[in-house]
Amino acid sequence: MFCSRLMGLVMAFAVLWAGPAWPADAPVGELLRLLDLAEKQYAQIQDYTSTMVSRERVGEVLRPQERVLLKFQRPFKVYMRWLDGPSKGREALFVSGAHEDKFLVSEPRGFRRLFTAALEPTDRRVMEQSRHPVTDIGIGRLLEFVGESTRRAARNGVLRAIDRGTVESAGRRVRQVECVLTPDVRDGYYAYRALLGFDEENHLLIRAVVYDWTDQLVEDYAYNNLRLNPGHTSRDFDPSNKEYGFSFLRFHIPG
Repeated sequence: MFCSRLMGLVMAFAVLWAGPAWPADAPVGELLRLLDLAEKQYAQIQDYTSTMVSRERVGEVLRPQERVLLKFQRPFKVYMRWLDGPSKGREALFVSGAHEDKFLVSEPRGFRRLFTAALEPTDRRVMEQSRHPVTDIGIGRLLEFVGESTRRAARNGVLRAIDRGTVESAGRRVRQVECVLTPDVRDGYYAYRALLGFDEENHLLIRAVVYDWTDQLVEDYAYNNLRLNPGHTSRDFDPSNKEYGFSFLRFHIPG
């Protein structure tokens, strides 16, 4: 009797120690359905405003989290203002086909506040602080990156999807699905695995946490406080806007 009770206690303790059961695999088809729905919803969006929260590993360094006010308009216009941290007050602007296709950057302090720097989007000084050029910013490009790798992996039979449930994030209900791809970097996928978050109300992909083939965090992007189709005008993407800090003195920095 004593042994039986002891064994029962041991088994109960083992269950408690193990914690909750590992989530069951969600059908890959459901993940693809969520991506299809996100793309259909995004196709109806002309512009938006968001607080973009990001953290990236550049080289071997995991950089601090950044919060950036982001304005976006199709076909590709981006305005950004850093809200906190060492770069607080920095502004940046890129309008495809305008300003000689240069990335305009205004710094809030020091000598550099006196002029607007005009750089190539892939300038080494930009890429030393980011994994992506400004031309990769936004929900649309995120959907392209995720969609291409995910669908190709599904066709090749190397995609696994795991339902991570629904959570509250920045006041939104977000459906989380983890996708795990082939562990072989030579297969050419963007990442080994990613945790994706879909807004349950507007169906957009608003969160992506990405890991490389050593299972090391390399990217974490979230688009919070979304205002969809607010009706941005040309002034929102004009460096002469009096609400912005861009200097009329423009210094073209060679690559």
